[in-house]
Amino acid sequence: MAQAADSLIEDIYDAVTFPERWAGILERLCGLSDATHGFLFTTAPHHDSRTAALWARHNITDRQLADYTTHFRHRDVWANAAAARGLLSRCEVRRGEELVSDAVLRRSAFFNELLRDHGMGRLCALALSDGGELAPLQPVLSLYRPADASPFPDETIRLLQDCAPHLQRAIRLRVRLLSRQDGREEEVLWSGRMIDRLPMGVALLDAAGRLLCLNRAGQVMVDARDGLRLQQGRLQAEQGAEARRLAHALEAAVSAGARTVAARRGEAVDLRVSRPSGRAPYLLTVLPLSPEAAGPFGDAGGGGGDGARIRAVVYIVDPAAVAPGLGARLGGLFGLTPVEAALVADLLADLTPAEIGDRRGVAISTVRSQLRSIFAKTGTTRQSELMNLVNRCLMLPEGP
Repeated sequence: MAQAADSLIEDIYDAVTFPERWAGILERLCGLSDATHGFLFTTAPHHDSRTAALWARHNITDRQLADYTTHFRHRDVWANAAAARGLLSRCEVRRGEELVSDAVLRRSAFFNELLRDHGMGRLCALALSDGGELAPLQPVLSLYRPADASPFPDETIRLLQDCAPHLQRAIRLRVRLLSRQDGREEEVLWSGRMIDRLPMGVALLDAAGRLLCLNRAGQVMVDARDGLRLQQGRLQAEQGAEARRLAHALEAAVSAGARTVAARRGEAVDLRVSRPSGRAPYLLTVLPLSPEAAGPFGDAGGGGGDGARIRAVVYIVDPAAVAPGLGARLGGLFGLTPVEAALVADLLADLTPAEIGDRRGVAISTVRSQLRSIFAKTGTTRQSELMNLVNRCLMLPEGP
């Protein structure tokens, strides 16, 4: 269970830059808690592109989501009861029966006209407001079971409580990323100008698996001919077994992208591509896009002006790459001092606290004191957790 929890936390931070992964996170939470449906949404009174970008779902149909947003959002008896008691303004886990009785729920139009036909009637919800950045949005993560199922047990409460600080940090970072895009997110989401700022490689593929666009970082990796190459417009690995695995993953991704979100489950593929130079292997994630998520390929600096649609995305991370502007980024996101940011950079370079102390000519107790300060500012408790968080933050877009 501990290993599953650590993996889940990594996925939560991945969702900062890969929001398509929220559905997978909800699916995993449902699996761990015996829930049938999952929903991440905001209870803020306004519903615009910024709040909509924080919504995700598992096993909730397009029609059900449309009915909820159009007709039932303000008739949600659970959310209304939580709001009336001030529970949406703080981080807290509640079962549905703690908010309204089963009798009240079963008399409501919310249950009879929306929930019941979709096998939903038991709730375990985590309010994720932090009294700060998230207060105006009031995000909520909800897990559901059928009405005739048993209430969610204490184990589910503890699971959501353990995930809460990580979910809050990931959503805060996502909100900060959205705020940098000056209200034009939908227009620039797939633009070459945007993805060229990413320190990871990004390849956009059409329905035939051909390359529509490769960003600057990805082009550098391909040009190096150190494990990856382009052949007749297709991304390939250079070594036999890895080439076959990557080709299969790409073929499956563009095929899966033709289906709806509800039909796709667990089809994102992570794989490594080794490098003849002996450097750390490239880390690839091949992600299919549903028709809802796939957009037309527009201003991406290539030959897609005819309206070809993006069916899959390949993210490529070079673990050996040195990310620029690390100190400024960590200072801006977490308030780290230059000394603390330099310590994080040393940890990213696989130096131990003792080695960092020797390099700087300070006692290891000083290094550990600085590390405790970094933990406090980033909301982490372990070095591995800190490294996971920092690595994902470094995937955020760079400035022009």
